[in-house]
Amino acid sequence: MTDRDLRPFGRTVARWVGGGCLLGLVVAGVLLPITGPQRATDTSFALGVLLFGFGVATWGGTVGFGDSMSTVQRHLGGESEWSREGARQAFAVLTWVGAGWTGAAVGASILLVGL
Repeated sequence: MTDRDLRPFGRTVARWVGGGCLLGLVVAGVLLPITGPQRATDTSFALGVLLFGFGVATWGGTVGFGDSMSTVQRHLGGESEWSREGARQAFAVLTWVGAGWTGAAVGASILLVGL
């Protein structure tokens, strides 16, 4: 069994989760003066969970049907640069950003609205 260095993966995940946190805080901050603290954090949470759920569902679909999509691309002679690995990475990014966004919305809700 080989020892893999997971530090680059951890840094990449941390970067995407951090970006999601920032995005969640920005959305809540923009909505705060317009809708009030509870609606702002609720809306930010809902958008973060939506992105997270979409990322998980499409990542799972890509894992399950990626070979089929590659075969269809070859059969049709498409000029697309689509690849299973590229799609998995893209939807993993959506998942991590959604997780960060959701976490930031929960934290903002606790700070602004309370338990």
